[in-house]
This record gives sequence, C-alpha cells and structure tokens, in this order.
Amino acid sequence: MAWVAARPARVLAVVLVLAVVGGGLALWRLSPSAATSTLVGSGSASGRATDIVHRRFGDDAVYVLVRGDLPRLVLTSDLNRLLGLEGCLSGNAPAGAAVPGGASGACAALAREKPVRVVYGPGTFINSSVEELTAQLQGRTRARAAQADRAKEAATKLALGQGRSAAEARKLGKQAEQLVYAQFAQELLALNAKYGLNLTGAPKVNDPDFVYQLVFDPARGARVPKARFAYLFPSADSALVSVRLKAGLSDAARARAVALIRSAVAMPEFKLDGGGRYVVTGVPVLAGDLTSVLSASILRLLLVAVAVMALVLALLFRSRLRLLPLGLALCTVAIVFGGLALLGLPLTMASIAVLPVLLGLAVDYAIQYQARARSVRSICTAALATAVGFLVLLLSPVPMVRGFGALLVVGVGVALAVALTAGTAVLALASRRRASAGAVARSLRGAGELFDGAGGALR
Repeated sequence: MAWVAARPARVLAVVLVLAVVGGGLALWRLSPSAATSTLVGSGSASGRATDIVHRRFGDDAVYVLVRGDLPRLVLTSDLNRLLGLEGCLSGNAPAGAAVPGGASGACAALAREKPVRVVYGPGTFINSSVEELTAQLQGRTRARAAQADRAKEAATKLALGQGRSAAEARKLGKQAEQLVYAQFAQELLALNAKYGLNLTGAPKVNDPDFVYQLVFDPARGARVPKARFAYLFPSADSALVSVRLKAGLSDAARARAVALIRSAVAMPEFKLDGGGRYVVTGVPVLAGDLTSVLSASILRLLLVAVAVMALVLALLFRSRLRLLPLGLALCTVAIVFGGLALLGLPLTMASIAVLPVLLGLAVDYAIQYQARARSVRSICTAALATAVGFLVLLLSPVPMVRGFGALLVVGVGVALAVALTAGTAVLALASRRRASAGAVARSLRGAGELFDGAGGALR
C-alpha cells in the first residue's frame, strides 16, 4: 500500500469518480426485472419446455376476471360490451369502424403495437359458437335443399316411367321433396332441444334462450355453467378472459401491454350495466407489480441501511473517521451496481438481496483495515474465504441464486479493493494532516518559550 500512501489524493479521486459514475449509471440505466427466466434456467428441461409452449401458444396469459352474476352477464346487453372488450384487447380493430376510446385510447394502442397473440373469452366463445352453428345450419339447409331437389326429380322420373300422368308424377315428386324437408325439420328439432335454436331463424348472440342452453347446465342448477366450459365460466359468479401475450416481449413491452389492458378494462364503453366488475391478474401482471415494488424498495432499503449503520458507527466509535467505513461501503455499492448497469444486466430480487449483505461486508472490511492497517494479509484471507463460500452458490440450478452468488463474489472483491485503496488514501491524508498540525503546534510552543525567556531576561 506504499504506492497508494505516496499519492493518496489521486487514488481517492479515482475511486470517487468511479463511485459517482457507477451510481449515475445505476440510477439511469438499471431496470428491475421479475421475469420467470430468473427462476428457471433456459437450458433446463422445464425451461426448454416453457420456451416451446411460449413459441407455440404465446407468453403467459393476462387474465381479466369478470366478477358478477353470470346469467346477468351473458343473457343481457352486457355480453355485447364484454365482446367489445375482448375485441379491443385482441387488437383487432374493425375496418372502417370507430375504435372505442378514439385514436389515442388503449384499444387503438393495442391495435397499433400488437402485443397480444390471442384472446379467449366468453364473448368470443359465444360469438364463435353462433357463427359456427350458423355456418353448419346454412350448410345443412343447402345440402337438404339439393337432396330434396334430387328426390323430387327422381320421384317424378320414376312415376313417369311407370306410365303415370304428368300431374300425378309432379304430385309424387312434391311428396318426396316434402319428405326430405320433414326429415330436416326433425334434425332442427334435435338441434333446438340441444342448443335452444329457433326453427324460424339462425342462432344469435342476443338470443337469451340460445345462450342459456349453450352456457348453463340446468341439471346442476339454473345458474350453474357447464363443467366443460370452466376455463371460461369458473363459477356462477364469474367469467374469465384470457389474454395471451406474444412470446419474446421485453420487460418494458410487457409492462406496457399490461398497462394498456388495465386502461382498456377501465374504459366507460365496457362498463357492465349488471354491476359486474373487472379484475386484471396473471403472471405478467404480478411480475410487473413486483418490478414496481423492487424499484420503490431499493432506494428505501439503501436509505434505511445507511441510516442504521451510521447510527451504529457513531455510537460505537469515537474516532474522527468513524463514518469512513460507511463511505467506503457506499462507494463499493455504487461501483458494483454501476457495473451491473454497464453490462446491461437487470435488477432482480437477488440483486436487491445482495445490497444489505454487501454493505455489511464492505463496512466490516473497512473497519478492520482502519483498526489494523498493517494486517492486510489477514483481511485479504478473510475476504478470500468469504468469496469462496459464496462461489458455492454458482452450483445452484436456479439462475437467481447463481446471480446472487456471482454478484456477492464480485462485491467482496470490489469492497476489499476500495478498502485497501480509498481507505489507505484517507488514512494517509489524515496522518499527513495530523503531522502538519503537530509541527505547527511544536513551532508555536517553541516560539512561546522563546518569548518567555526573552521577557525574563528583560526583567
């Protein structure tokens, strides 16, 4: 440490510059993340399986839980509002139609940015069922009409071939045609019994009889939905809209998508008249909320830790430099987290857990070095043993635990380096100041003695 002691001002200036730059980078570029990739390694079997699922079906779903009386939701005009919300969330703006909320609203933003891969919801399900049943009904109608024409023609030809009159042949042909239509009517009756269809028309979204037969199971209760639709209707008092985001979205894009979904469900255009309300939840929502908590907690955690350590150092030590270990620890934290930001790594729960541990270790090394500056080897040995202990965490299969261990190992090295450089520089400057003050005091005492001797001689 002789080199540092010989030029303490320069060394201290370099460390302070690194700390200031590191702190600035940490505040400016370090972004929190609570992604599931911090919990499961991409190389593990579960990680690879998760990636495959995300590529094929989209990222984790955002769920919009509709809480309220289910019959009132699906058997009234609220169903149209829910269907409109699902269309808004899917980002499929109807061509030529006005977008709910206008060009600056959440629906328009979802349509422009396209963060959603697919939406599954009660409104979409019922509307798709109507379209599918209508298509099947129209197809069967056309098929039966063609069959009736063929039966009529065949019966007419057969009657004429048997030598019957043209009028009688036409009558038999008409009867054959009516027989086919009668069979078709029986099919429609079966469909009516199963789905609540009206023989005089196709099923409609706003037909309560059809929707009731489609969704509910009267055998289990008048308000109880069918068990096979539990993914859409979990209970008689709730419905579920699943919004699957696109795979590969960045943390910022995912947070933006969640914010737009929350804005969309709060729009007055989709407010339910029946008293139902929307609750937005799901893994992306929880991860985003956790990210916000991380952002707010790290500064609060740092301030509390600094205040507590400053109080402890002030109470336990009486030296003029009793807060020096805390200053060195703050430099260590700034440099470590600044490096984290410089490398483009996110701020995870593990990174935040490192903060108090790193502060404590850095203060400990600084106190030991300040108390016994000549025992550098023992302090380095203790730091090496600590780092080796944390290296064991790198064997963990959990990425967050590995990150915790790696960051602590780096932090131990930086804390030791700061203590040996900046700590030595401050102690050297303090020693020079004391030496200079002592020399001045001795000169003043000598001058006083000289004047006292001169005064005695004059007397």
